[in-house]
Amino acid sequence: MIVNKTIAGLQAEGYPRTYYGRNEFTYNAIVYPAIEPLTMATMPVGDYETRLAEFIAYVETIETGLDVGESTTVGSEAYRVNETACPIL
Repeated sequence: MIVNKTIAGLQAEGYPRTYYGRNEFTYNAIVYPAIEPLTMATMPVGDYETRLAEFIAYVETIETGLDVGESTTVGSEAYRVNETACPIL
């Protein structure tokens, strides 16, 4: 996730900042370990969605005032493959 912050139309010092959902993070006293791309790609949908929601909440605690749902650029949202409608062979 890339967070960009501007003040009076100018990029704030230290921005943009990049956060990686595969890296280890702690939220709500739960430690989410770092995971490899294949692990993330093959984890059960529920586990992925839980990790994603917790990661978003984690970043929102670091970036005061950020509401990811309100500020996500259209087309860059997190997504998952629908293996039922479009199976990967």
